[in-house]
Amino acid sequence: MLGAQADAPYVGGPPIKAALQERRAWVFADPAPTVTFDNQFSGARVNACTQIGPHEFKVLITPENEPINPSPWYAFRVKADAPVDITVHLAITTAKSRPRARVSTDGITWKRVPDVDWQGASGAPECVLKLHVGPQPTWVASNHMIGNEQLWAWTDAMATRPFAKSSVIGESAAGRPLKMVEFNDGAPPNYVIVIGRQHPPEVSGSVGLMRFMEAMLGDGELAKRFRSKFRVVMVPLVNPDGVHEGQWRSTLGAVDNNRDWHDFSQPESRAVRDAILEIQKRPDARMFLLLDFHATDRDIFYLPPDAARTFPPNFARRWVDAIQKRFPDYTVESSGAHNVDQWTFKRWAFETTGAPGITYELGSATPHDRIARIVSGAAEDAMTLLLESADAPRSEGPFPPIADRIVEVKPKAADAAPVGAGP
Repeated sequence: MLGAQADAPYVGGPPIKAALQERRAWVFADPAPTVTFDNQFSGARVNACTQIGPHEFKVLITPENEPINPSPWYAFRVKADAPVDITVHLAITTAKSRPRARVSTDGITWKRVPDVDWQGASGAPECVLKLHVGPQPTWVASNHMIGNEQLWAWTDAMATRPFAKSSVIGESAAGRPLKMVEFNDGAPPNYVIVIGRQHPPEVSGSVGLMRFMEAMLGDGELAKRFRSKFRVVMVPLVNPDGVHEGQWRSTLGAVDNNRDWHDFSQPESRAVRDAILEIQKRPDARMFLLLDFHATDRDIFYLPPDAARTFPPNFARRWVDAIQKRFPDYTVESSGAHNVDQWTFKRWAFETTGAPGITYELGSATPHDRIARIVSGAAEDAMTLLLESADAPRSEGPFPPIADRIVEVKPKAADAAPVGAGP
């Protein structure tokens, strides 16, 4: 159960540069009944709590470092000795975004706070939340919580399949495992690489990754044909420390993982890089797709630059067109010009392998059943298109130098862009 999980504390490694919150409980006994707030669970984020009136409280949420992407995360528990109605003021520093709270009575099943119990909008100094609480804890968070334990449990379950091989490719700064699972090692060495959760709050991205992988590893005829031709490798949880600490964006080193794909200053990005490079060295290995799941304010694909020559040729545009055809009432948004000057995973993936590196963003507020429907269809379209190229030679020959392949990329000075400027 997510709300009850403790996860491991920080036990050593590189110096912590991100500001770790104090794990504690805040107890308010006057007037009765006693009301208690706490952040003593994995994924929580609360920096301070004060009482400002009878059964009225203020919760402060601050980021781990600045400047930072305006995608705040908060999560806390609250309970009372006896049933009582309380008012909670959410004060989120730095960011203008004010994500609508979700609540849960078990840390697993979540529902959005109704309009009648919520006041606040983007840019508001504070949001106000009304809650009815009692002796059983109520969890409050800025989104559904899918944390380390849930993702590790799902990963381990996927690794029980007869055509799966699990490994630990490294450790986070705090010593948490970075798990990788390879599927279909009996197939030709045609590879699809899938990673996720570089950014801690991006729960919708984890939902998308899980549904994508489940479709590719399903029992349907298309999935079976696909697995006869392709190997799939996934690293579903790249930043477990950030997820545990409830961070907005960063590793414990105060670095945005998805801006570290040039300097590789963090153990997490280095471990994933090294694992992919080792796969690429295998006899006859060919990379076909490297896909990175994220979440933002809407569903959108970030593709290689339009002028980039990839193998398979023009896969990214053909893929989004196929998804749009499958779902005519759903707008498939995409961009080939987003963050081309940033050292994201998708840029490194393309420059290193020549295969399309793609960021697949799911909306933070997109319902999970909708994510499942769209992403499962997207997985089927990806498998269909990849099968068309499975036996094709790289007919364009050796790839030209990187500078010639990516004409939009700006000079390296842009590497110093602030943390969090985009996905």
